[in-house]
Amino acid sequence: MNRFCQECGNALQPGAGFCQRCGKPVPHDTAQAAVSTPAPPPIAPSPLPPQAYIPPPAIPAGYSTVNVPPAVAQPQGRWPLFKLLAIALALILVAGLAILAGIVYLGYRVGQKATHVAKAISQAATSPSGTLHNPLQDLLAGHLPGDDIPTLPPSAPVVPCPPSPFPDQQSARIPLKPGTVLTNAWGVKYGDVELTNKIDSVDESTFSATSSAPQFKDDFAKTVTASTESNQNCNADFRSAGTIITVNSHRLPRLLHDVTRTRLSDAAFQAIKESGKLKLRYMDIWNVGDGVKPTHESGTLTRVEPNDVDYPMIVNDQRVTLPAIHLTGTFEVEGKDPRPESDRPTHIGAELFVLDDAPDPLLLSWRLRHATFHAGNFRVEVVKINFPVAKPDNVLEKQLTQEKRAVTYGIYFDFAQATLKPESAPVLQEIAQALKHNPDWKLTVEGHTDNIGGDAYNLNLSKRRALAVKEALVTQYNIAPDRLANDGFGASRPVESNDTLEGRARNRRVELVRQ
Repeated sequence: MNRFCQECGNALQPGAGFCQRCGKPVPHDTAQAAVSTPAPPPIAPSPLPPQAYIPPPAIPAGYSTVNVPPAVAQPQGRWPLFKLLAIALALILVAGLAILAGIVYLGYRVGQKATHVAKAISQAATSPSGTLHNPLQDLLAGHLPGDDIPTLPPSAPVVPCPPSPFPDQQSARIPLKPGTVLTNAWGVKYGDVELTNKIDSVDESTFSATSSAPQFKDDFAKTVTASTESNQNCNADFRSAGTIITVNSHRLPRLLHDVTRTRLSDAAFQAIKESGKLKLRYMDIWNVGDGVKPTHESGTLTRVEPNDVDYPMIVNDQRVTLPAIHLTGTFEVEGKDPRPESDRPTHIGAELFVLDDAPDPLLLSWRLRHATFHAGNFRVEVVKINFPVAKPDNVLEKQLTQEKRAVTYGIYFDFAQATLKPESAPVLQEIAQALKHNPDWKLTVEGHTDNIGGDAYNLNLSKRRALAVKEALVTQYNIAPDRLANDGFGASRPVESNDTLEGRARNRRVELVRQ
């Protein structure tokens, strides 16, 4: 039967020793009596005295009523947040720098365009046509300087020259006629290059020549292969043109109008004689993908000395002096220019020596002093001239007869090589003729060089060149080998200073010694 707590009336568990509600102990006898006597009726519970109440233990904060501890939140660290902020700042910095660089570059390009526009406007007033193109329109269209300069491809249609006679050569000191050969020494960064210009024909309208250049190393240390180019000029331009050109290239059209080569026009020479001044324009080329674009520098040259100066020259294998007019001036770029801004020269020092001879005012020397022209070494100078004569004297034979030694500059070799060029044939023939006229002669062929390249190199080169001359005389002109010896002396026996282009040209020679 059920038992109840006598204190609070709570039903007691069987065998319990105390009340689960109020904690009052259950008397032992009561527990035993509960077996035999029925339970008394329930009585109303009385309030528990304060001193007798024992409260249940408090539930700790953060614990659920089923005594399962909740997940404890971990405090978040500050490092991931700092890392994200650092990355964001770095990205903002990179983007800012990129925007700044873009603004600087845009300003640079706008500055370039503005400079080009200003030049175009300033030059328009003095342009031959007087036509002013709209430079602002070009700027807005995104054109670069030189974009609208026409390209001159080698395949361009050729407009024939109008009929006009070439200036009369009867009284010319140096006649320009078929067979005349002018040897130009060309000063570049890595040494002197000699090329020949041979006049092929002169007809009723056109002057035709062939230019032969050897293999050489250009200003950028790049090997330029040997070349032979044909070029033409109109006879009429030798009367009145105010532009000269010295360059030859397979990328150029064969015929160019309104320019002269080799000599000034009659009108230009007359201006020098009358006023001592010459307004001249020089044409060069700038290589592009499918041809070339012309460049122009121009200025006024003024005579330096009131009288002619003596200009040393080798004419028909003899050292002579020619009367020359010496002029100098400052040139600037003229008109639109295809070259990048960094390659455009300014305040160019110009120097010209021209033969004082009205029938043929030859360009003896043309020099431009500026770093953009072959590192400041640009100079085209005539160092040798050979032209046909009706009854040539065998000068070599005379020298060998009288002095037992003869000097010849008419034997041509490829640049820095011992290979004879075809232009050497007339002098080789003179040597063979002298030997045949004098069957008892024996000759030693001596080679001499300038000082470019080092002593050992030049000594070897001079010996190989002397041997090449001997072999040509034996194989091509049937001279007995035992009548010829050969030797070389390199640069050890100069006849002139090696400090100048013309001096080096005269040190490159072949001498013949009668044994």
